[in-house]
Amino acid sequence: MDKLTSKEWINAKCDKYDYLAAAACGGLAGLVDIIFVKDPATSKLTEFSDEMADKFVKKAAEVFYAKDTRTTGRPKKCPQTLEQCISYLEQAFPVNYDARNAKDLKVKEGILNGMTPKNHHLQSLGHSTDPIGLIVSIISQFTGSGTFIDHGKVITATPAKTSKSVPYMQGHNFPSMIFCGFVNWIGHLISDIAGSSSTRKKEKTGRGMGVPIPFYELFLMCDFGDFNGNTFAETMTKVYEEGYDLRFGAVMSVPVVFQELMVRCIWIIRQKFMRKKPWNECMPTSKHSDLRVMLLVGNGTLCLVDGIDAAVRGISSKSWVTAICHLNLVGWTRLATLAIKEVIIRAGFALSDADDPFFEKIFGRLSQEEKQKILFFEEKIREYVSYTNVLETLKASLDDLKLAKEERIRIEKECAEQIEKIQDYRNEMGHVLEDYLCNYLNAFEDGFIQMDKAVKENDIDGFISGNNVIQESLNRESQFSNQKELDDLMGSDISFKL
Repeated sequence: MDKLTSKEWINAKCDKYDYLAAAACGGLAGLVDIIFVKDPATSKLTEFSDEMADKFVKKAAEVFYAKDTRTTGRPKKCPQTLEQCISYLEQAFPVNYDARNAKDLKVKEGILNGMTPKNHHLQSLGHSTDPIGLIVSIISQFTGSGTFIDHGKVITATPAKTSKSVPYMQGHNFPSMIFCGFVNWIGHLISDIAGSSSTRKKEKTGRGMGVPIPFYELFLMCDFGDFNGNTFAETMTKVYEEGYDLRFGAVMSVPVVFQELMVRCIWIIRQKFMRKKPWNECMPTSKHSDLRVMLLVGNGTLCLVDGIDAAVRGISSKSWVTAICHLNLVGWTRLATLAIKEVIIRAGFALSDADDPFFEKIFGRLSQEEKQKILFFEEKIREYVSYTNVLETLKASLDDLKLAKEERIRIEKECAEQIEKIQDYRNEMGHVLEDYLCNYLNAFEDGFIQMDKAVKENDIDGFISGNNVIQESLNRESQFSNQKELDDLMGSDISFKL
């Protein structure tokens, strides 16, 4: 199944034995859920889960204590008992939203009255073991306030008194403060996994109230309905108070994981030894539609058995809390995830096929050999089209080059003609200028000769005559031609022109 067609995605290739095997795995996992998981108070696996959580808290305290370099707030000896380990982690990773009840916060009368030491880990959003809890925790550590849920509303409040504990890690700039806030959130959650130090003392037999299952806090926003006189949010709070915390969540995951592993193993065996497929096609990934359907059937059967058991116990006890305590929330969440994923996959392929009527009406009815021939022909056509586009582009470029060459030749021809005309104009202008200057030079020479001779002979009339020769060559009209005319001009009222 390297390449699955849309038909193979939409129509799962499961035979009756696949369905029977998946249903059997789900039924067997349902029996494990009924017999061993039950509810937090009676589960045979809760004690084991609590013991593992206690060991984890002790080990975490030892690791953090060995790396603790604080000068103040660090115990002289490594904590030994569970109570000491929880207490050390609480003071090493203090938070400002760790209020036990409304008295620990600066809030108005009547707000958060329902918060108690048994449910404060649930109502405080910073204690949530999911991205919501992380974001709220870091914001709370920056602002110095805490965020809580009360009757479907989000409440922000500051602690009534500041903790004197010295944090294990402190930041010096914004990135380091974010990192330290994340570490502080993790460390504080670890301190609360097995309950608080006050509830896990040696003389006490209770298991304490741990942190909630991821996204369980969203149920508190559902403050509506009537379930034995309580809203859905209040009912889910009571379920949590019965021990429905993260440790019990690990217990509930046992039949879910058991069922999924069995289904995947059976699918691998059938693919390899019954359908004779190579190992690379026997990897149980989500690309195989038949495996996805088997997982849906198996998980659905598990949830069916679990739901029937929870309904029977709830009806017999006439209690919604009892019924929900017997519901395997992990199994139902897994079923919802598988169903949504399958709907998205199938709807996506259905829409893509609906957009292609040729595929739906014609191509889907052809044999595999005919499909291959059509696909091969289509690919060749696309290649020819691409080649044609390239040739057209090249031809257009050559045409542009030819036109550019013709234009260049025309311009060069016109330039040569203009250059020849300019040369003729230049030669003609040279001749005209030469004749003009020659005439002027001759006239100037004659005039200056007469003027020089007149100066030597003290002949005023001769000097005036030479000057008039030059004046006439310049197209100037003289006002006098001898000394007498000059004297008369000077004595008259006529303007004298130079």
